[in-house]
Amino acid sequence: MVSEDLESSAKKILDKVEVDEVEVLIQRKDKALTRYANSKIHQNVGQKDFDVSIRAILGKKIGSVSTNSVDEKSLVDALRRAENIAKHQKEDPDFIVLPEPKEDRSGKENYFEETVGYTPDQRAEKVKEIIEYASSKGVDRMYGAFETETIEVLVANTNGIMKSSRMSKANLTATAIADWDNDQGFGWSEQCSANVKDIDHMNVAKTAVDKGLNNMDTESIEPGEYTVVLEPLAVNTMLMYLAMMGMSAKKVQEKRSFMNGKFGEKIMDERVNIFDDAMHDEMIGFPFDYEGVPKQRVDIVKNGIANDVVYDSYTAGRDEEDKGSTGHALPMPNPMSPMPLNLMMDTGDASIQEMIEDTEKGILVTRFNYCRPVHPVKGILTGLTRDGTWRIEDGEVTQPLKNLRFTQNLLDAFSNVELIGAERVLFSLGYYPGYTSVPAMKIPKFNFTGTTEF
Repeated sequence: MVSEDLESSAKKILDKVEVDEVEVLIQRKDKALTRYANSKIHQNVGQKDFDVSIRAILGKKIGSVSTNSVDEKSLVDALRRAENIAKHQKEDPDFIVLPEPKEDRSGKENYFEETVGYTPDQRAEKVKEIIEYASSKGVDRMYGAFETETIEVLVANTNGIMKSSRMSKANLTATAIADWDNDQGFGWSEQCSANVKDIDHMNVAKTAVDKGLNNMDTESIEPGEYTVVLEPLAVNTMLMYLAMMGMSAKKVQEKRSFMNGKFGEKIMDERVNIFDDAMHDEMIGFPFDYEGVPKQRVDIVKNGIANDVVYDSYTAGRDEEDKGSTGHALPMPNPMSPMPLNLMMDTGDASIQEMIEDTEKGILVTRFNYCRPVHPVKGILTGLTRDGTWRIEDGEVTQPLKNLRFTQNLLDAFSNVELIGAERVLFSLGYYPGYTSVPAMKIPKFNFTGTTEF
């Protein structure tokens, strides 16, 4: 489906081209946010944006310009600037040609009028109910944000591509800070969906408040290796950093990926399947990437075996086998491209409660924070637990713990999996329209290297 005004803007540019090739990327965004802190709404903002990016190619020389002025003169002026920049660039040996049209995979459109038309008053009412519920439980400090967003994207080029798509998203977060006798307990919860009607704001409130109230009087625990039960949000962080540390062809080609030299080899437990699939029923995504190439499902880790990575047209051209783009280009030029933006992991058959009951001695983790790669080629990540960490003893959650620092080889973690959750949870990555859908996991010998005072 091509929006007429977006198509009209693209044609104004393509009709005036004076170089070999031109690509036009248009993004229209309508974003609204209600933020609350100390149990009061303190920010309500809305932003509408219309951005046009032009990539002009002269041989292997490339120039890029962006503008948010959409009258014909401004668009043509931007094109001329891009063409002039291209004339003065060095040749890019990795560039081959802009993509040609290919049919997109079939799939649902992640666009819901309920989300599009959601008002500030409606967001405020839900936040009010969250705050009132928390107050009824003795929690007078709630923090978070309720965001709704719609995005429309059009990609067109001189080789015949003219594609557009649209999506909507709603995301609600809640942090509860419970105060009691000079002690504090922290709890977190969030939900994400293309349809705002799917957001259960009271479930988010109850989860955050329950965690906060049950996270008081924390104790320290000695660093070391522990069995962990990781809630989906913690697994989401691990998967997100694995993606950044090596699930793209560029990282492999530059010898910076944990996948290097391991394709066809077992790198994780055989029950672990990690794939990128924008068209999956549980996922939010566009059917094509920012070059207009249809998004393919890519099985990155298949039955524990390093199987494949994602490509854009640049990295596909550099690859000796020239597999072709898998439809994972970011807005170009972009040093991070390509990137999996719709990561998923296969489920198992255990609930979080069953994981806990199956654990004699371990730690329950709500989420991770302040994470940084230590050694991307080895897949080592460090970070902190946050907003709810508890000791597990004899199959029961017992004492809340002060936060811990972990330094863990993620390949070892995914190789040592004992149980995988039966349900996936969708999360927004927070950059581009990127999402993950992951289950909980139980992992033994997870390495905690330090403690905190909070």
